[in-house]
Amino acid sequence: MGDPRKIFISYSHRDAEACTKIDSLLEKQEGFSVWYDKGLIPGEVYRRKIAEVIRDSGYFIILLSNNSVNSDWVLDEVEYAKKLRKRILPIWIENVEIPDDLDMILQRYHSLFWHLRSSDIQFERSLLSMFDLESGAPQGQALVGFGNQFSEAVNKKMKDLLAKEKRLQFKECYSPENAVILGSAYLYGGPCAVNRQKARHYFRTAEYFSSRDGEFYLLQMELADQIKEAWDDPDEETCRPHIERITQLAEDGSVPAKLYMGNLYWYGRLGCPKDTQRSAALYEECAKAGNARAQYLMSSNYYHGDGVDRDYELAKMYANLALEQKHIYAWRRWGKFFRDGLAVPQDFKTAREFYENGAKMGDYNCFNKIGDMLYHGWGGPVDYAEAVRYFREGEKAPAFGQSYCLQRAKMALGRAYERGEGVERDLSAAAEKYLEGYYCGSLECRDAYLRCSQQLQPAT
Repeated sequence: MGDPRKIFISYSHRDAEACTKIDSLLEKQEGFSVWYDKGLIPGEVYRRKIAEVIRDSGYFIILLSNNSVNSDWVLDEVEYAKKLRKRILPIWIENVEIPDDLDMILQRYHSLFWHLRSSDIQFERSLLSMFDLESGAPQGQALVGFGNQFSEAVNKKMKDLLAKEKRLQFKECYSPENAVILGSAYLYGGPCAVNRQKARHYFRTAEYFSSRDGEFYLLQMELADQIKEAWDDPDEETCRPHIERITQLAEDGSVPAKLYMGNLYWYGRLGCPKDTQRSAALYEECAKAGNARAQYLMSSNYYHGDGVDRDYELAKMYANLALEQKHIYAWRRWGKFFRDGLAVPQDFKTAREFYENGAKMGDYNCFNKIGDMLYHGWGGPVDYAEAVRYFREGEKAPAFGQSYCLQRAKMALGRAYERGEGVERDLSAAAEKYLEGYYCGSLECRDAYLRCSQQLQPAT
């Protein structure tokens, strides 16, 4: 797949100014290496050198303009990048009609729109959101959202073990249970930087000592790599042996394996049909075993009647169990109870207090929930400007683990700019926020972006 920190830019020489500006945005990020044909040494064989650089790069950027889309050279480069299964990022530097042969290649990839940017700073944020600057991997490389599952006690244990590792006290780190905890810390980050090599080392150690959880995490990492290789279009047949083994590990009692399979059945991924009842049954087994994330999920399932019969008392029970373990999302769940007044008497003041506590714990979606209350006037007068302030806090959420929060914040801010609610009306800024939300996985933001961008197009 090439080095994920190396980026190749394909462009027309007539668009050198735009290429240089985009290059400068990337080059100032520590660890990234950007190459375009300015790096050719006189006398080199052009095609051989370009093929070599594309092969060694992890990302392939193509600048789309009237000049580039009619260039046979650019088409050759993008076809070669597709053949090598590179991560392709089209950047539109002007509005242009894409020829059919190029469109067939680019239609499955998310695009950025340089010519519609409201500012270079906003575009830089959008551009960098396509990369994980910590690990060099594409955003959202985990197969299914699986972070933020840990209780406060496990998070504290992670920090303790990381301190022991730093002091070279490995005996305790290498017990099977602790090796899984350390591997999880390095896989998901939080108390430390993401380091997949160290994560794999600790999971392999746990597997060596016959830990089912250690084996599961190794399989999960391999699956994530396959997803990345196939650029989110995995071959179910290739993944099947991994899924079958994870299913067996879940049946043998591995709680993280059960939780993972619950996610697959919830979303209907990798050959597992969408089945909310089967998903809820797996989540509930994990919840009864004391898994804090599963307790939070079951409080939601019983509250909404997803995969189980609606039962507010069980919803409150599981929410309390997750709250006791200080699971990051438990405060939001109780905020929703009091906001809606279904599981408990409606109380907007208490709802906001829970949301504020959840935000302090690191659940950025609680900022969005407070923004929603201010936007709709729940518990007080409508205050668009204050709502926007909270939505801006929500969009500061980390991309890994809280992508839904980012989707909602970007959607709310796009709406604010589109309607002029709490901010000056600005369709370009609205389009950028919607586009950022689409990059986070929101189809609703995609439709809103298309609506705004059509209004921004000059009349012909």
